[in-house]
Amino acid sequence: MDVVTVGAVTDGTLPVVLRGDIDFTNAARVRETISSAVAARRPPGVRIEMGEVTFLDSSGVGVLVDAMKAAWDVQAGFKVVNPTPRVFDQLRIAGLLDAFGLS
Repeated sequence: MDVVTVGAVTDGTLPVVLRGDIDFTNAARVRETISSAVAARRPPGVRIEMGEVTFLDSSGVGVLVDAMKAAWDVQAGFKVVNPTPRVFDQLRIAGLLDAFGLS
């Protein structure tokens, strides 16, 4: 199964599911997939589902920041949901909980 899946816009939200390792080996592709989908569909909101992410390095954090910027570019809301405890801690240490709607 792919590390990123972009669903259909429902209830005004573009669902993006991330899974497995999000790291330097796939960050560019994941970033492009999300940014392209947001730009093309221009949803009112973007929701990044993180419940299946097993590892997130700094490149993966960068993917989330770039996804948030892509959402801002189309005036969409942005939220990260269901991070694993390990990912939650990484985002907390990075100071991104508020920005990602997790606090």
